[in-house]
Amino acid sequence: MKLIFQQDVPERVDKFVAQNLPDFSREFCKKLIENRMITVNGKFIRPSYKLQKNDIIEIPDNIEKPSCTLEPDTGNVEILYEDEHIIVVNKPAGVLTHPVPCQTRKTLVNLILAHTTLSSIGLPFRPGVVHRLDRDTSGCIIFAKTEKAHLNLVEQFRNRTIKKTYRAVVSGVFSKEIKEISVPLYVEKNGSGRVSVKFGRGKEAKTEIHVIGTGKNATYLEARPITGRTHQIRVSLAFIGHPVLGDIKYGRSSVLIGRQALHAYSISFSHPETNKILTCTAKIPEDMAALLEQLGISN
Repeated sequence: MKLIFQQDVPERVDKFVAQNLPDFSREFCKKLIENRMITVNGKFIRPSYKLQKNDIIEIPDNIEKPSCTLEPDTGNVEILYEDEHIIVVNKPAGVLTHPVPCQTRKTLVNLILAHTTLSSIGLPFRPGVVHRLDRDTSGCIIFAKTEKAHLNLVEQFRNRTIKKTYRAVVSGVFSKEIKEISVPLYVEKNGSGRVSVKFGRGKEAKTEIHVIGTGKNATYLEARPITGRTHQIRVSLAFIGHPVLGDIKYGRSSVLIGRQALHAYSISFSHPETNKILTCTAKIPEDMAALLEQLGISN
């Protein structure tokens, strides 16, 4: 297979290849490049190579579609909505969204596979995964069961038509005058997975904020991400001096809760088959409800 990069803005080769091979995950495409199975202009390159306009990418025609070798794991998963096309669940805190090379069991995908099948797009580690939540973030998350639904939902996320609402408890008394946070976020290149605010280098991250209530030097608020950057809500709130309680990566640990007090409260999207707007809501988990009670904030 031969692809010609025709965009004016440079793009990583592993990302571009994954976009043009929808049956393969970006991680799988990265491995193909590292194993010298893909060339650009007849030369072997790294996955991080930035494609330039008119670059020619050559991919073998006989690449086999990866099979699902993931083991299903039994466990309780709260299903918020399900049909033959999609499944929406309430992710518990402390559970990875999908397997990674160092952990292939006991993730949310493993638990769902014990209940139903998922789209093959994203194999071997991310079948049906169209978006993710951090390990210690709880709440609404969508998975695709069919390839058609998968591609449709990915496009909705790309076009920012999916609306997500988070609930968070943050440090300090948050000003009700702040209705929006807009900062440039930059993913550090040192492999830490850490995100920072870097003016002139980062990508715009915009988040709408609504204060629900205040308590003992803490605020319960609603956050609606307009953009979809990594760790967007956590970094944005920490940058303005109100880190999410319990967020050890961008704030500090808390004796009141053993993880970041962040919950994906609701998600609204167009059903990939019927085009009807579907809204799912996940109730506040027990640990956050207990936190609010300790702080004297009504849920």
